Amino acid sequence: MRILIVGSSNPWRMEAAVQRALKRAGHTTLLMDDRRVKRAVGRAVTQRWVSTRARQFRPDFVVLSKCLALDLDTVTEVVRGVPSVLWYHDAAYFDVPERPDVAHVIGAGKLADTFFVTGFEQEWRALGLRAEFLPAAADQSVRPQPPCPEFASDISFTGTGYDPSRAEFLARLSRQFQVKVWGTQWERWRDSINWSGRPVEGTDFARVCSSSKIMLGILPAVMMQASNAASDRMWMTMLAGGFYLGPGTPGVEQMLLDGVHCAWYTDMQSCVAQAERYLGDAALRERVRVEGERFVRAHHTYDARVETLLSRHGWVNSL
Repeated sequence: MRILIVGSSNPWRMEAAVQRALKRAGHTTLLMDDRRVKRAVGRAVTQRWVSTRARQFRPDFVVLSKCLALDLDTVTEVVRGVPSVLWYHDAAYFDVPERPDVAHVIGAGKLADTFFVTGFEQEWRALGLRAEFLPAAADQSVRPQPPCPEFASDISFTGTGYDPSRAEFLARLSRQFQVKVWGTQWERWRDSINWSGRPVEGTDFARVCSSSKIMLGILPAVMMQASNAASDRMWMTMLAGGFYLGPGTPGVEQMLLDGVHCAWYTDMQSCVAQAERYLGDAALRERVRVEGERFVRAHHTYDARVETLLSRHGWVNSL
């Protein structure tokens, strides 16, 4: 098929990873970065360029991201008469539908045949969207890297410091363990956490995962009531050689098994207990890490999501 993708062309983002997976599956693809075009030529010209390019490409299927640089009239033109999906990867902002960016995504999502989300599909359906669950994934090219002292730590966390609740969690954990934080916007908490001062992507992200004994996941406040939500960072961490310790919920605990593929915690007390257990047993930690990487590579890459994406139906757990 000829498949048009509208979204970020950053090689580490979902849209570019989906394009690579579709190409490996034998499809012809075109990725249009609407926001990059808007920055270069302005919003008005972007509408004409995207519409013209889409008509010239003549897609058989359209995959949308947030389309924030496109007017809804342009989105309508792009998907008219063509099967389409929008795959929304951001946090669960269904509770603020009046926020301009969220309202725009809802509007674009209603134009697609299916609005794929990585969690909270019932809540999105209540807003009139044809929402289906499709968990995030990781690019199969992500691989472990040789351990490096610069990136070594007992526990590492990668992410942006926009959520005070995550900062507090890290600060409390840092009182008991050697914890290192990678990412941006952690300036407010530099006195209570060991912040690297910079983000890591690509090979450096993999080096952090391969060099740390435990890679930590923490739900932001907006995701605290999640059941099955799983971020792409979880999958990338495991493919990059990290032993993953994250927040267990009924849904994600059915995607990966505790003590088999990774480790789950429910609160600070259980997080400390799990960290102590796995820091104290290197052989167990490595056994779980290896099996986790194998399982994710088999079931949770973008290549494994292609069939569901093109079917426009919800994902079925293979575990």
